[in-house]
Amino acid sequence: MRARLVTAFTVLAAICMVCFGAVIASELAASRTRGLVVESAHDANRFGVLAATSPAGLTDAAQAYRDSTNNGILVLAADGSVLCEVDIDRTDARVLAATRDRHLLEMPRPLYPWNTEEVFVAQPIGIAPQAGGVVVIAVSTAVTRTDIVVRWVQLACVTATALLIFSWLALLVAGWILRPVTGLLRDVDALSSTLPAHSVPPRRPAAMSEGPPEILMLAAGVESVTRAVAALAASERQNVIDTAHSLRNPLAALAVRLQALQPMLAADLAAATFVSVVSEVDRLTELLDGLLSSAVGAERKQQVAAATGFDAIAAVAERVGFWRDAYLRADIVLTCEPLVDTAHTSVPASVLAQILDVALSNSARYAGAGSRTTVTVDRESESVVISVADTGVGVSADELDLITTRFFRGARAAAGGSGLGLPIAATLAAQYDGLMFVESADPHGLVVTVTLPAIVDPADMTSR
Repeated sequence: MRARLVTAFTVLAAICMVCFGAVIASELAASRTRGLVVESAHDANRFGVLAATSPAGLTDAAQAYRDSTNNGILVLAADGSVLCEVDIDRTDARVLAATRDRHLLEMPRPLYPWNTEEVFVAQPIGIAPQAGGVVVIAVSTAVTRTDIVVRWVQLACVTATALLIFSWLALLVAGWILRPVTGLLRDVDALSSTLPAHSVPPRRPAAMSEGPPEILMLAAGVESVTRAVAALAASERQNVIDTAHSLRNPLAALAVRLQALQPMLAADLAAATFVSVVSEVDRLTELLDGLLSSAVGAERKQQVAAATGFDAIAAVAERVGFWRDAYLRADIVLTCEPLVDTAHTSVPASVLAQILDVALSNSARYAGAGSRTTVTVDRESESVVISVADTGVGVSADELDLITTRFFRGARAAAGGSGLGLPIAATLAAQYDGLMFVESADPHGLVVTVTLPAIVDPADMTSR
């Protein structure tokens, strides 16, 4: 493609330069022709003055002029007698016309190297109407034509040099233009080679009138990749739908069996555990329903428990209570310390529970035995701020910016885990106009902070 582009640029430039050079060459020939005629007219006037003043030396002067210029000369007196004749044919029609009219100073057509005929110039002796004769010069054009050839050769050299420079510049510009196209074509071809054969349509030879073959190949490759990505996205969405729908059935069956088991439990500690298990099953069912709705393309809307939202403190206390047994087994102290009485937020309780579960699960797994985890809830301006801070080993400063990156796991992380929890929690917070960030605790440990949109507490509105 680069060769074709440079060739096209060079051909266009050559056409322009040839046309421009032809105009200059024609003007050079016309200019040299005018100069030759004017110079010969001056010579004719000089011989006319010489014939009027010193006719005796006219022949010698004419012969010397012939030797130096190769021009023939004819001088006639007023009565038509020949005063001087050197290397000129008096029978030539143009000579006869000049002697009859006693004047011939018309600009001939421009001389070109292939024009070999002579140019005739005639001037009267004296001033009309007292002109006493005529001087006719047969001008040789050999020297002038040679000079025109030299000028044309110089012009051709300049044009060729300019064309070479332009071709070099066209090569550089074409390389600059096509470098990203070539790289993109190479990458698309490499990506297309990894696609299944049935997803890549066969490439048919395209006519040059449709465009450059490389660009057509690039377009075909991009189209193949686009189709493959669309098919992959559709397949992934279908897999999510199938998985979510398949999981709902055993969950529904489990919920039915748990409900059937409830009357059989005595009113002791097992009843509280049973209620917690049922609650978790209901929450898992809600998550699967949300996953199924998202997979089929339904718009995700912010669901609010009531017109005034729900109290984040209650949700935090509920999740802390759920995770307390896990923290006891990990020998970690877990406390909940609300800094305000109420903190209503518009974020759904299920979403806040998901975010808290990620932070509490990570702290229980990685903080280490003997550490302490504190969950705080506060109000700042128009936000509800929830922090999960532990006094564990934490992460290095270099890893803080990467800890919310998908599949990233810190160097101090224990075995297990996928590196998806915190990225998913951050995405959930962002979906509801919230923000999640991670920072180091002082003197050691990790703090996961989530800010969520707050709504006005109805009690505050009543008091106003």
